[in-house]
Amino acid sequence: MTDVVDAPSLVQIWSLDATGAPEPANWFGGGPDQPGIHPILVDPRHVTAGRHLSAATRLIRRGLIARAALFATLAIAPSSASAPVGVAIVADVSEAGTRVVLTHDAPVGYTIREESGRIEIDYERAVAIQGESPRLANDTILRRVRNRGERTLVLTLGPKFESYETFELKNPLRLVVDLHAKRSADRRDASSGRAPEPTRVIVLDPGHGGIEQGAVGPTGLDEKEVTLDIARRLRLRLSSMKPKPTVVLTRDEDRVLALDERTAVANHNRADLFLSIHVNSSPRSSATGAETYFLAAEASDDEARMAAALENRGSTEVAQRNLDLVLWELAQTQFLAESAALAEAVQRQLNLLTGTRDRGVRQAPFRVLTGAQMAAVLVEVGFISNPAEETKLRSSEYREQIVSALAAAVGDFLARAERLDAPAPVPSRSAAPVLP
Repeated sequence: MTDVVDAPSLVQIWSLDATGAPEPANWFGGGPDQPGIHPILVDPRHVTAGRHLSAATRLIRRGLIARAALFATLAIAPSSASAPVGVAIVADVSEAGTRVVLTHDAPVGYTIREESGRIEIDYERAVAIQGESPRLANDTILRRVRNRGERTLVLTLGPKFESYETFELKNPLRLVVDLHAKRSADRRDASSGRAPEPTRVIVLDPGHGGIEQGAVGPTGLDEKEVTLDIARRLRLRLSSMKPKPTVVLTRDEDRVLALDERTAVANHNRADLFLSIHVNSSPRSSATGAETYFLAAEASDDEARMAAALENRGSTEVAQRNLDLVLWELAQTQFLAESAALAEAVQRQLNLLTGTRDRGVRQAPFRVLTGAQMAAVLVEVGFISNPAEETKLRSSEYREQIVSALAAAVGDFLARAERLDAPAPVPSRSAAPVLP
């Protein structure tokens, strides 16, 4: 018989041999040649020595170990809590700033503070950097990342650092630190004396990717392939605009990307607009047309609610979704008018240039729009579940029509933004009337 005690250290019960000398009992239980020996087998994954002693004592008192003397030995197993947490560090440098992603191999608490010329991350447990620290020789925002002691990581900042933001991602646990660069000084054109136009930043988000193929058409066309191809074509088209904007894709290959990370790309690049590109699907094969969404905590109708549920399936933050959406909707109030204007422009141009059925502008709790600190919309360019629309979506010519519509919508939106940003004209003052 073997008694199993669920306790955290290793305990060995020693028995007495025929001469009365102590000897360790068989760890895995006595055999037929060891009558009367009933060793205790414990689970070494936990830690409390006293529980082993009391458990063994109870067994002795109950007569379960008839000829035993407890000489023994507590071999305390290393606790998992004492092992350092591994931290893999990746840095991504862009025009707007530097993003540092710290991936932890176990949950751990931490606090963050900014000191003179550095950001310090103090952990509740020891941490160890896995692999090489990122090489940042030419980065003027972040100079280096290093350990200080066992529980602190230090980010040494460069001369162009202005501010930082942080957020967490799950599965695995990642701490993302966005370091923002100082805005360029107002440099006026020598010939005109005017300040140059600010560079607009546009972030395009091809829906799904990797094992998340999205909707699939009747003949096997994947949403993830359609959206990536349209986004690449649209990037090329937008790059020919004057003045030339900076166009960023959240993914430029067939890979999985969490919904929260997509919006984080837009925030990190301080985008002026965020456009998430998708194709729709419906149990009704006759469903057709395009529709455009911007964020709301509650869907505007049942079909919008269903569309959001389908697109949100990739989120790992289901439990927090409703609370997050409410909080971000409050934070996004200043962008709602811009998002509505962008959605209207997209829908109008799709109706005009592709001739698709107008399904209108709607609101729904799309996770991918949550947290966007700019005008942000999600567009469903057609129904891949409709055989006729799937055929059109396979066509390079039709994809170019979609790209033309989206490019025109972006152009309309940016032109509107420039008009709103322009200073109001100062009314001219006529000469004061001469009084008689």
